[in-house]
Amino acid sequence: MDNRRKVISGLPLVAVVGRPNVGKSTLVNRIVARSEAIVERVPGVTRDRNYFTASWRGRDFRVVDTGGLDPAAEEGLTRAIGRQAMAAVRESDLVLMLVDAVEGVTPVDQEVARELRKTGKPVMLVVNKVDNAAREEEVVEWYSLGLGDPWPVSAMHGRNVGDLLDAVLEALPETAPGEAEEEGTETVVAIVGRPNVGKSTLFNALLAEERSITSEIPGTTRDAVDTLLETGSGRYRFIDTAGWRRRARVRENLEFYSLVRVWRAIDRSQVALLVVDASEGVTDQDQKIAARIKEDGRACVVVLNKWDLVKGSGKAEEVLEEAREKLRFIDYAPFLKVSALTGAGLGKILPAVDRVRANWESRVQTSKLNDLLHRVLAQSPPPTRRGKRLQFYYVTQARSAPPQFVFFVNRPDLADPAYERFLERKLRETFDLEGTPLRIVLRPRHRLRDAT
Repeated sequence: MDNRRKVISGLPLVAVVGRPNVGKSTLVNRIVARSEAIVERVPGVTRDRNYFTASWRGRDFRVVDTGGLDPAAEEGLTRAIGRQAMAAVRESDLVLMLVDAVEGVTPVDQEVARELRKTGKPVMLVVNKVDNAAREEEVVEWYSLGLGDPWPVSAMHGRNVGDLLDAVLEALPETAPGEAEEEGTETVVAIVGRPNVGKSTLFNALLAEERSITSEIPGTTRDAVDTLLETGSGRYRFIDTAGWRRRARVRENLEFYSLVRVWRAIDRSQVALLVVDASEGVTDQDQKIAARIKEDGRACVVVLNKWDLVKGSGKAEEVLEEAREKLRFIDYAPFLKVSALTGAGLGKILPAVDRVRANWESRVQTSKLNDLLHRVLAQSPPPTRRGKRLQFYYVTQARSAPPQFVFFVNRPDLADPAYERFLERKLRETFDLEGTPLRIVLRPRHRLRDAT
C-alpha cells in the first residue's frame, strides 16, 4: 500500500465548524448552492467531514462541512467526530466558527473557541439564525469569545451570506497559477454495500488516513463523502456512502436521505465497488445493490471483505463459489478477496478499478464485431420461432460507458432472450469486457442507416 497517496487540495479550503446543531450543513448548502450535506433537526447528523467546491464572484474555493465539536465529550463516536472536525481545521486556510444566536453563548461555544485559538488558524465568527435587525443588535455578546467581529447571518434565509462570502474571499490566500486541478480526468468510484460490511474501513485503508468515521454501529456513515486522490497511476474520486438498508427499515427521514445518497453515488460513479462481508456471505440486500449497479450501467468490482475471517475457516473455496453463484447476474465483475483490517488484497483494488473502467469505455472495431457475428451464426444459428427464423445482417457498437451493441435483424420480435444471452457470452469470450455490463439491442434492418 502506497502511504504517499494524498488528497488533492489545489483550491483554498474553508472549514465550517461549531458545536452540534447550529446550522453548519445549512450554511454549507447555502454557500455551495445545492442540497448536498444532509440537514436534519437532530444533533450529530453530519458525522464525517465532507468536501464541496463553491464559487463566489468568479472565484472557486473548497468548503468542508464537519460534525459537531464538543471538546468535553466522553462518548466514543462523538469524540471521533470531533477529531474529524479538528482535522478539517488543521488542513484549512480559513475557519468559520458557527454559533447559534437563539441559544446564545454556551460553555461548549467557549471551549470550541479556545481550541480554535490554539491552532493559530484565521477564524471568522459567524452568528447564525439572525433573522431580523432586532436580533442583529444582540450579537455583541459574542465578542466574549475573543474571535473578533461576529458576522450575523441567517443560513436558512440567506440573510447577509453574500457579505460574509465577500469577507471570506478577502481572507483566503490566492490560488497559485496551475495549482487548482481540473476535474474530468479522475475515475469516480462509489463504495457501496449494506451497513457494517466494512466500507469505511476499506475507504480509510485505501486513503491511508482517517477520513470517514469507522464504528461498529451500522449506518455510521450517513453522508456520501468525496475524496479526490492522486496516485502514480491516476486520479480517483472516491465516494464513501451510507450503508444500503432494507426499504422497510428506512423509518426516519434522515435514513431515507442517506439511501438517496447511495442511489446518487451510483449514478455519479463510473465504477462501483460492491463491498460484501465475506464472513456472512452474499445476502438479498447485496443482490439488490448489485442489480442496481447493473441496471444503472456502471462498471463493477466485487470486494469480498473480511476475507481474513474466511481464510481461517477452511471454507474459502466454498465461500467464493457461493458468492459467485448468488451474484451470477454480474459474473462479469472481478471478485477480489480483501481484508481492509489487515490490508491483504488492497493492492489489487485500484488496478481492478483501472481495468474495468477502461473496458467500460472501450470500443470494438465494427469489422471485428462482424467477423465474430459470422462465425457465431455459422456455428450456432438462432433457433426458429413460430416457423420463422431470426436473421442477423450486421452489428456495430453504438456507444460506450457501458458498451452497447446494436444487431440489425429482420424481425426483433423473433428474438429469443436465451440467444441474446448467448451473443453476450460470445462477445465477452472474444473481447476484454471484464467488469462492465453490456447492452444488447436488436433493431430492424431499415434503421441501420440511422444508427451508423
